[in-house]
Amino acid sequence: MRKRYWLLVFMVIAFAAEYFLSWKFYRSIVPFPEMEFWYTAISSFLRDVLLLGVAGLLYLRRTRIRDRVKRYFPVVVTGVLYLGVTVFMVHQLRLDGGVVTALAILAGLNNNIFAVLVTAMCYHKWAGRTMKTVYFAVYFLSAVIVIFDAFYFWQTSMHVQSVLFANLNIYAVKGVLASMGALKLALIAAGLLLLVLLFRVNKPTKKKPNFVWSLMCVAAFSLALNIGYMMMGSLNGYVMKEYMGMWTEVESEKTREAYRDMLTVPVNVNFFGKMLFNTDKIVSRSHIEQRPLTVKDEQVLQELGIMRKSEEKAEPKASYDRIVMLVLESVHRDYMHYYNENIPAEATPYLDSLLEKYPHLDHYYSSAVPTTQGLNATFRSHLIYDPDLPGEAQPSIFRSVQQAGWRGIFMNASSQYYNNELHEYPTQFGMEEYYAKEYLEDAGYTGASGWGYHNDVMYAEALNLLEKGQKNNDKMLLVVKTLDMHQPYPYYGTAYGDMPEGVRDNKYVTVRGIYWVNLTIQNFFKEASRRGLMDDRTLFVITSDHNPHSGGEYMELVTDERSRRSIAPIPLIFIGKNLAPFALLDEEQYASQIDLAPTLLALGGITVPEEFMGRNFLQYAPLPYALGYFGGKAYYYNEDFSFEDKMDEPEQDRYCDALTNYIIHEYADRHLKYGGQ
Repeated sequence: MRKRYWLLVFMVIAFAAEYFLSWKFYRSIVPFPEMEFWYTAISSFLRDVLLLGVAGLLYLRRTRIRDRVKRYFPVVVTGVLYLGVTVFMVHQLRLDGGVVTALAILAGLNNNIFAVLVTAMCYHKWAGRTMKTVYFAVYFLSAVIVIFDAFYFWQTSMHVQSVLFANLNIYAVKGVLASMGALKLALIAAGLLLLVLLFRVNKPTKKKPNFVWSLMCVAAFSLALNIGYMMMGSLNGYVMKEYMGMWTEVESEKTREAYRDMLTVPVNVNFFGKMLFNTDKIVSRSHIEQRPLTVKDEQVLQELGIMRKSEEKAEPKASYDRIVMLVLESVHRDYMHYYNENIPAEATPYLDSLLEKYPHLDHYYSSAVPTTQGLNATFRSHLIYDPDLPGEAQPSIFRSVQQAGWRGIFMNASSQYYNNELHEYPTQFGMEEYYAKEYLEDAGYTGASGWGYHNDVMYAEALNLLEKGQKNNDKMLLVVKTLDMHQPYPYYGTAYGDMPEGVRDNKYVTVRGIYWVNLTIQNFFKEASRRGLMDDRTLFVITSDHNPHSGGEYMELVTDERSRRSIAPIPLIFIGKNLAPFALLDEEQYASQIDLAPTLLALGGITVPEEFMGRNFLQYAPLPYALGYFGGKAYYYNEDFSFEDKMDEPEQDRYCDALTNYIIHEYADRHLKYGGQ
């Protein structure tokens, strides 16, 4: 009776406390949001009750805790590791502290220790050297995957994706190792050694736990937690939408629901699933159907500005004979002080001056992530890169300029063997001249890191290629792809004493990295001007291959929520002596990578292929927009609104449905057109 009394007292105190805290949070809002207030108070109170239940269960079994911790110590280590990562994830994702999030964490804890726990139970049932080895392997691999996944999440705000394994080879490993330094590598080695030392198993006893009963309990707990989480999540969404009428929170709750699901998915299952299967394909090649867009789809797409009335295309007039693209690695638009006060003014003075002086777009977005996908959007004006689709016949900016008598040159800082780029890039993107790290080594350059050559070397050779081309009156498209801002940590070649105080003492390595970018670009244009390479017929373009993966320092430097999603703004600046073609450029319009190739081809007087999805943004558009795709989701932005389209969800609003159908239609159409080449 006394226990029930104290339980009732606790619940009353908990409800009063949550009521007061919710009132304190919402009291300054006028008019007072009564529904939101009650939702927060009740959700927090139910969380308290749930945690009380967990605490009560542990209390009732308190005499067994010491024995179970000793017997299943590797399981405890795995669980503590998961909880530590989860606290970080909840903080990074800014998840609410309500009952649904608490249930997600409990279900995730159960799911992530499940494999280790069952193996531990098997060891105590069938003790022996072989079973102990299996126990250690499952424990160590699970713990290492949790750590690896946590690091990946810190960089990308998501679990490991299948695209990681498509880019995982010796050159990527060497690049990561080169960027970490001896201290970080030593800490990693120490962490792995600690995991080994923490593997402790007590000697099997004659009195063994009831294996079948223990297994049934584990299964029951797993079902109860996961079903409870799913039911509470569904009930939460229903109450919010149908009963409480919190319409403004419904879409936000969908995002939070996806984030909570990340907490519950077993990390090892996700890791091996992404490693073994390419989950980023939106259409199976064996089930491609050419579906015409419905009248409803076309109406919605016209609302979004995607489908435009066909206009007679005038023959383009050439404004330039040489176009030089400096493609930076993983640089966000807001890595420049011009756009973001979190970046010190001393870090990007030259880049800021270019933005002040030359034409640029303030709302230019990546269309795909990571590098190869971003280059595909830039070169082929398409959203989805499919390496299984033959590329020889697919239109690209390189193929178009070369057919018009230009030279198509692509120079990359990394090895030509990275992802077999020596074969894949010329085949897929069509450049006739492909140069990489090995070419630069043969040219006598030194000092390459694990990733490849640094900006100063890349720009020096670019100037040499441009100078030779100018002397020979070559028309040319020269693309220079750099690497120094590659995540996780950018490279900078400036000595500490040579950096401005606001840069060298900044706590973010990214700031020192962008200062190096600023300095090397300044030296590039200074030398280009000295050599007379900035003439009326040459256009220089500064842009990026994609925005940074949304994690790490990026999340702290870029504070605007809309500008740090998986598809986000990147720089686009046009520099040249002849700026007449940009006289009518609307710098505030929205555009994305798929729009760059059509624009540059028009500036070169070259016909734009009909297959390109993008538009020439030098021409007027009633509703300019930016479009991107990553990880099975499409992203749409315009001046007034934006939305995220989860393409594999069947029931979405009309905008998402139409955009999904449009992207799949374009993807399938390309397969049908070029799949048999």
